Amino acid sequence: FQTKEYKEFSFGKPKLTFSLSEEEKGKELLKRMGISDKNWFICFHARDSKYLEKSLSSMDTSYHDFRDCDIKNYLKAAKYISSQGGYAIRMGSIVKDKLQESNNKKIIDYAAKFRTDFGDIYLSAKCKFFLVNNAGINLVSQIFNVPNAQANIIPLKYPPLRIDNIFIPKKIWSLKMRRFLTFKEIINRGIADYDYKEQYNKDDLIPMENTAEEILELAIEMNEKLDGKFKYTKNDEILQNKFKSILNKHHHCRGFLSRIGTMFLRKNKELLK
Repeated sequence: FQTKEYKEFSFGKPKLTFSLSEEEKGKELLKRMGISDKNWFICFHARDSKYLEKSLSSMDTSYHDFRDCDIKNYLKAAKYISSQGGYAIRMGSIVKDKLQESNNKKIIDYAAKFRTDFGDIYLSAKCKFFLVNNAGINLVSQIFNVPNAQANIIPLKYPPLRIDNIFIPKKIWSLKMRRFLTFKEIINRGIADYDYKEQYNKDDLIPMENTAEEILELAIEMNEKLDGKFKYTKNDEILQNKFKSILNKHHHCRGFLSRIGTMFLRKNKELLK
């Protein structure tokens, strides 16, 4: 992408709308899940291996499983949303694990209990924000200008598209060096372009999934930012610009407008060296 394309994606208006009958159909779906017109909700999703295993059963799809993540690590964030008065709807077409049964009625396993093709589009378009990773469903919400909080981004060459998106990447652990690689090392060694598990294995690298705490902090930042409550310090902007100065040298994402998570940068300053 070049700068122009990022700006067009960030500042253009959605081209798709819902008809009156579709709006009614969507409200009925929300009602079945216990959500009224006065309630707000987010969607959340974690990419796993089940969809490709079933839809492409004749192929070995494990080459992409370095992109997978555990839905359980998103539950702290879901509980936070419920504590703020919102609902958290777990998305997905074919999922590996159902959510464990809980007394928290504001965390809804839509993927296991309510899922429809229409619902995938409607909920993605109507949520306050989408807490997701770099799975294809995140593009649906972005088509409707819904902010994304994207966790577990890998490879690093694919930061989110829109200016209102916030993301945190998977860190890369080097078995040889016994430490996490810096962003400069990931870019300069071409690891930002690795699209296959074998490439990581060959270089003795382990992509490390974001923790539940990191995903929670990402969700808090996005929710508070949308409510006008999250405050960025001068040092936060220095760290942000330092990260972008590193990543912007990489041609795949030159000119990207999204932000890397504030708490993630504060706690991982050594990755900026």
